[in-house]
Amino acid sequence: MTSPVLADHPVQVRTYGRVPAELISYAARKVEVVLRHAPAPVLLVRIKLSHDRGAAPSEACVRVDVDVNGADVHVRAAAPTLTEAVDLMQRRLRARVQRVHRR
Repeated sequence: MTSPVLADHPVQVRTYGRVPAELISYAARKVEVVLRHAPAPVLLVRIKLSHDRGAAPSEACVRVDVDVNGADVHVRAAAPTLTEAVDLMQRRLRARVQRVHRR
C-alpha cells in the first residue's frame, strides 16, 4: 500500500495484524515531521507497522527504512501499543537522520 501522506517522498506502508487506519496516518505524519528536516533529498520511505494482540504481553512494532540521498537509515521500535512504538520510532529516526547530516 502506498501512502499519499508524504507527497514529496515515495512512501510504502505495510501492516501486519490489526492496525487501524488512523495509526497508519499517525505514523506517516510522524515520519513526515522528521523528514522535513532531512539534510538531503529523501529518495524512499518504507514504514512497517505490526501489532500482535495474541502475544502475551501484546507487542507493537514499527520499522522505518529511509534512503536519504543514498544513505540508508533504519529504525525499529517496539512498545506495548502502536502509538508508543511510533513515538519512540520518531525520536530514534530524528537522531539517525541528524547523524546523516554529520557524515
